[in-house]
Amino acid sequence: MRTKQLNRVIHSVFFSLVILTGCSKMEMDLPHVGCTSTETINTNHPKAEALQQKLDQIVALGVPGVVLSLKDADGTWASASGLSKIETKTPMEICHLQFGQSVAKTYMATAILMLYEDGKIDLDEKISTYLPSSTLNDIKNTDVATVRMLLNHTSGIPEYNDKANYVTYLLQHPLHTFTTADYLDYVRDKPAKFSAGSEYSYTNTNYILLALIADGITGDHKKFIREEILEAYSLNNSFYHNEGFMSYPELVNTYWDRYSNGKIENCSEMHRINVGSLIGDDGIIATPTDYMAFLELLLTNQILSEATMEEMLDFVPTKPDGMDGYGLGISQEFINGREQLGHTGGGIGAGCILGHYTDNDTYFFLAINLGVSITPKIADPFEDIADDIYDILSE
Repeated sequence: MRTKQLNRVIHSVFFSLVILTGCSKMEMDLPHVGCTSTETINTNHPKAEALQQKLDQIVALGVPGVVLSLKDADGTWASASGLSKIETKTPMEICHLQFGQSVAKTYMATAILMLYEDGKIDLDEKISTYLPSSTLNDIKNTDVATVRMLLNHTSGIPEYNDKANYVTYLLQHPLHTFTTADYLDYVRDKPAKFSAGSEYSYTNTNYILLALIADGITGDHKKFIREEILEAYSLNNSFYHNEGFMSYPELVNTYWDRYSNGKIENCSEMHRINVGSLIGDDGIIATPTDYMAFLELLLTNQILSEATMEEMLDFVPTKPDGMDGYGLGISQEFINGREQLGHTGGGIGAGCILGHYTDNDTYFFLAINLGVSITPKIADPFEDIADDIYDILSE
């Protein structure tokens, strides 16, 4: 069975501290509307029936809603099952906006590499060259880690979201808006994970620092990503920190199984405040086909040059056996011997995976509006069905 990809984004500290949110039922539903897709979909796609059955099985488990899109030699197909908002019984549609969560890292890395191509950043220069001491003060390894080490998670810089005081405060104050400075303060004076460049450890703090570096170079990394990636490549249904983007009515409501007991609660307001607070490591929403379009543009050298893509796809091992790897904002996995490139994303109320099977040139995006930061009761059967989906996609 393949690696449990969505569960890899789980923050283990949540398990012991989730009780701090109290026992009252959470009701945080937000306005949401149905939508009408204008996508050109091959309804006769040979994998459509088998995949639709799997989506329906996921919803039957208790997942509020699920959506899947794919593009391969037989064209583009997308479909959904379940609800994008339980309270109004609004059906999940392929035109609804989905949370990308950590998939944002691939967009952030692409922006950094665009600046690299423009000669505005050196991947092997220390990050202290680009950020002031007031930002980096008391954060271990920032005096020796390079930009490349941030991109491929070999910096050894401490992780903010596994710190007990951060998780405790988040759960006790679910509607609190954190600042970027707050996140960095949680890692000041904390020990480094390891010597810079010596190991790999997936670390969200790395991408917050990359966003700040890009701010220093461009004046506004959010605007840069919107204009130079999303708008430049006609990704018209993709949004990164646009004004009011967390209130877009097409954005799905999100849910969590707070106590891993199968009781689903709407956590949309908490989830959106959390996503809206994050830069670099999160903060993107899009339709399923827009996510796929971005990955295809990237992997076919339409955004970055072939030489730069070689840098991006230079993978460091993420496991002792050396089979899987992480490049510059993009992951590599071998599933039954087949290479998959892309990124996963997960948070309080949503989970997703954006991927590309290189041997059969299949792009796909799979998302649910149920949180994976706390393992839901139906995690194991869900993963089994998800494995079946991945097997169908890779055929």
